[in-house]
Amino acid sequence: MTSLMLLVLAISGGFLLMQSFSLVQMKALKDRLKVHSYSILAQVEYDNQQLVLDEMLSDQQFNSLNSGLYAMILNENQQRVWASISATTLPNFSPVPINVGHWQYSLAKNDSEELFIARYGVRLGSGKGSTFNILLIEDMKVINQVFTDYRNTLIILLASATIFLFMMQFLVFRWGLKPLHQLSDDLKDIQQGEKSELVGSYPKELRPLTSNLNHLLQVEQNQRERYRNSLADLSHSLKTPISVIQGILYKDKIDKEDQQYMQSQVSKMTNTIRYQLQRAVHGFQGLHLNRIPISPIINSIIDAMYKVYADKRLAIQLTLESEYYFHGDENDLMEILGNLIDNACKYCIKDIIIKIEHTEDSLILYFSDDGQGIPSTQREAILQRGVRLDTVEAGQGMGLALVKEILDAYQASLDISDSSLGGTCFKVSFNTEVISHD
Repeated sequence: MTSLMLLVLAISGGFLLMQSFSLVQMKALKDRLKVHSYSILAQVEYDNQQLVLDEMLSDQQFNSLNSGLYAMILNENQQRVWASISATTLPNFSPVPINVGHWQYSLAKNDSEELFIARYGVRLGSGKGSTFNILLIEDMKVINQVFTDYRNTLIILLASATIFLFMMQFLVFRWGLKPLHQLSDDLKDIQQGEKSELVGSYPKELRPLTSNLNHLLQVEQNQRERYRNSLADLSHSLKTPISVIQGILYKDKIDKEDQQYMQSQVSKMTNTIRYQLQRAVHGFQGLHLNRIPISPIINSIIDAMYKVYADKRLAIQLTLESEYYFHGDENDLMEILGNLIDNACKYCIKDIIIKIEHTEDSLILYFSDDGQGIPSTQREAILQRGVRLDTVEAGQGMGLALVKEILDAYQASLDISDSSLGGTCFKVSFNTEVISHD
């Protein structure tokens, strides 16, 4: 499109330059013939109704046959009364009289010659005098040759300029689009998994684009990571209710209470699946915020742990001063408490203490067990997603990474220390914005 515009501009510019040059040359021709006419009139004498003028003029072109410059004077009857030597063989060209003081311009043919005629009306003598037309005629051969030479030169110059502009356009486009080619190659590398983001050196004009693309890529990567994490979290969250149901199914006889408890675990699994799917799409944002009592959820989880770890004959002690309420999503609270209590039960010998304390600006939950404990060098590692039981000595599972993510969303903290029982103590601290009490 740009090339076509350049071509149209070159043609239009050439046409306008040619027209301007033609107008200038024709004006110069007219002015030149006017000067000749005034020079001839200066030499004319009119006496007794007779026009007297020498055949020989000062400009030698008038004094040579077929010189290309001619002059003649016609009377009011359009009869020739005088002609320069050069115009001896020229006809009158079907003369049309012109009024005194006026100029008339026309073109005529004489054999192979193209002639330009300037006719001027003049009155000579006293009184009414006599009317004459003076004709100045010039061969257009020289001017046409000038036009041709100028046109050829103009075509060469415009063609050269157009070619130069095309080359410059090509080079500018090649240089200007080079960053876009680099961007395209980098995006292809990202598509093939060789890069994770745009890290090239781009011009400042492209930096907002690359920044937005990197943000989009980061959002997409976070979304995929959230999907993977949610699937892993879903699998982990379903382990406890599945274990409870399996424990009941292993019984020789299932009573009504067991059936009701199995139904409650199925409902819990349904809620867990719904919660994890919602989290996969929205993360921790956009989940429902409610005022949820903490102790009923802890007691429900403890009851489930007694069934899952019945062979350990657990002794779980819950200590709290009053009823506390969590302001957030119930499933988040279930994930936090469920994972911490389940880990304590899984790695304890027998005894577990769950203690809740309230301070002026925070609520603190302690989960202590009498297990083997966690080495201090590995306490940060077990909070990372993907670190599992088979990679950490006496460690806790991937559920702790989920707990840490949820706590971070609520601006709460998780600390690991040695327990007074000899094992591990997990300390969860909530600020008062998400906790209230009776």
